[in-house]
Amino acid sequence: MDKIYSFTWTILTTAGKYFVTEIVLNGQKVAFNHTDGRGHDGSPMSTPHANIKLKNGDKVWIRTHGTNGQHAHGDPIAFQTSLTKSLQNMKNQETVIFDKVSLNEGNAYDKTSGIFTAPSDGIFSFSWTILTTTGKYFITEIVRNGQKVASNHADGRGHDGNPSSTAHPNIKMKKGDKVWIRTHSTSGQYAHGSGWNYFSGEKL
Repeated sequence: MDKIYSFTWTILTTAGKYFVTEIVLNGQKVAFNHTDGRGHDGSPMSTPHANIKLKNGDKVWIRTHGTNGQHAHGDPIAFQTSLTKSLQNMKNQETVIFDKVSLNEGNAYDKTSGIFTAPSDGIFSFSWTILTTTGKYFITEIVRNGQKVASNHADGRGHDGNPSSTAHPNIKMKKGDKVWIRTHSTSGQYAHGSGWNYFSGEKL
């Protein structure tokens, strides 16, 4: 029995790459999906919609168009965390454990240790925000396998109120590499709790 079927498919690529696909009926092209990140920042996404009349036994699938399958994202890897308790007078290079997890796609962040472990090779984008208080400071650094990559300098000395600072590095990682936030030297005087400090990351 003939029937109309509605299909959609979404492709997410990345900056500088493209991934062109087509939906086919019994091997014959019906519609395109052109996801192109060339000349763009971020991760472009495209979702087409095709209605196809099918007979019993007809087959439909998605395939690349030509050799245009440069890069498509697989399962998402992303996490978002925050700090519930204030931290004071931390030791030299002590790990800052962001204990509240609101997102952990791919389960790569461990809230017990505060460590993110890369589940696959790729470039990962991280961001962390530190909020300190008047007269105090809380200087941190993000490390990959124990080696410093970037710093975050939240300094309330000579200020009123609660200064905050955010750092945003992109890090190339191999599967099994570990990233975490730690204090820089003995500069972990005071960081607010109650969700004011964040640590997040995603695979690009």
